[in-house]
Amino acid sequence: MGGKMNRKTDREKNINEMNKGNREGNMLPPIVEKRMQEAYASIRSGEIGQIREQGEKKMNGKADKQMREKRKFGRWAGIAAALLLVVAVPSVVYAAVAYFQKDSKQEDGRMIYDFSLNYQLTPGEYEVTPAYLPEGMEEQGSGKYYGGDSQWITVMPIYTMAELEKANRQIVVENIEQVEHTVLSGMEADVITFREAEKYRANTYLFLFNEREGCVIHIVAGYEVSRDELLKFADSLSVVRTGDGSYETEEEKAARIEAEKEAERQALETAETGDVMVELGIPQEKIYGIGGELRTYDGAYGYTVTGYEFLDSLEGFAQEGFFDFSRFDGWLDGDKTLRPYLRQHYDPEGRLLSEEKTEQEILRVDIDLHCYDDQWEGLPIGEAPLDFQLDYVEKNQDGTYTWALDEYAAVPSEEYWLQMDNSAVYLNVASHTEGEERKDFFFRSLGKGETIRYTLLFVVDRDRRDDFLLSPVGSNYSRWQHESMTVEECRDELDGYIRLQ
Repeated sequence: MGGKMNRKTDREKNINEMNKGNREGNMLPPIVEKRMQEAYASIRSGEIGQIREQGEKKMNGKADKQMREKRKFGRWAGIAAALLLVVAVPSVVYAAVAYFQKDSKQEDGRMIYDFSLNYQLTPGEYEVTPAYLPEGMEEQGSGKYYGGDSQWITVMPIYTMAELEKANRQIVVENIEQVEHTVLSGMEADVITFREAEKYRANTYLFLFNEREGCVIHIVAGYEVSRDELLKFADSLSVVRTGDGSYETEEEKAARIEAEKEAERQALETAETGDVMVELGIPQEKIYGIGGELRTYDGAYGYTVTGYEFLDSLEGFAQEGFFDFSRFDGWLDGDKTLRPYLRQHYDPEGRLLSEEKTEQEILRVDIDLHCYDDQWEGLPIGEAPLDFQLDYVEKNQDGTYTWALDEYAAVPSEEYWLQMDNSAVYLNVASHTEGEERKDFFFRSLGKGETIRYTLLFVVDRDRRDDFLLSPVGSNYSRWQHESMTVEECRDELDGYIRLQ
């Protein structure tokens, strides 16, 4: 209630101040008032620079001398109006016609933009179009331009006056390293780089502030987009007002706030359910050992791990069996052993706990898969899923397991992809290996009643070889169904996991 009252007070204060300015303007002599109105129109059409320039020229050289010699009343009235325009534009006219005014401050790694909105003017809707695209980039629609990998630029949904009002008239950017103030496409602009951008392959932010049109343009660019190309793109924009927008009514605002509260309540409930799931852990009967059959997809397929081994080298495994052998570029020594990589360890709240070089090794897993039903809905008819993933867990004092919440990840600058999704990197019986079929690399034709024996390879951190269970990719989906299922239902619906030890 207090926030709502404050926002209303701010709006009324702004309107009262603008009305006061208008009343003072009405007290001017008619000839001056006429010129003031002409100035308003000139500013809206972008001509104020020309007006100012013309006024300055009239006050210099011969023009100034001629004006002093001619003291006719009509001529002097025009000159006085011109003088008033030059002096008054920055403080009176501009404030009256700008859609917003911005105040910015940088502190403690944060950039804070506060906006004072001109509620006398109608919010707009806008379309932004670039006249220049970096080489290789193509438009994808919805403000997205893509050239592959980290070569991309996105024009985010525009901050209109209405959107700024919803955001409590403030934009905050965290963890910044540097802010460069410039002008792009005729608009005041800030180019924001983030801390340790090279190490973390951080994106670049641009904000373009169009006070005259009433919008803020937010651009995000991938790390690999060069600065020069990004600035050329941002300096080629055309902004077209496509229609009028509107501020929220009090009823709409109340409904939005209520919806946000409900979403927050549901998120809290979901988080609490997840916390209970972790606290209770994985049911013992859902964990299978070597030789035990794990049935998934409503019993359609049965998986049995028949053996496993940790290896130091990829020696003896043909490249054709790897889903993407190029991921190993730069990570293999001559004897096909894996080089260490720089790994970070984060706690559940996202705090960095450690950063260290980490040795890695290969895990070979041998599996028997039996098909009980080849008509399972949601999977290609007759195509059995073969891929597995490593699910990292923690072992409780009573010997039970629960899901690990800490995160381990390579430093982004390592360009390391060997443990992507913690799934397999190699399949020895792959049949979908060419062209578009490669997306089904880890599927294999298998009829009802048939059994197939195959081998998967995984890349594993040497110091975490005892920290995971295996599960078929796509199984155990109830682990994440906290919004629609109770804790008991989530645990009951688990397909199960395989423990190697």
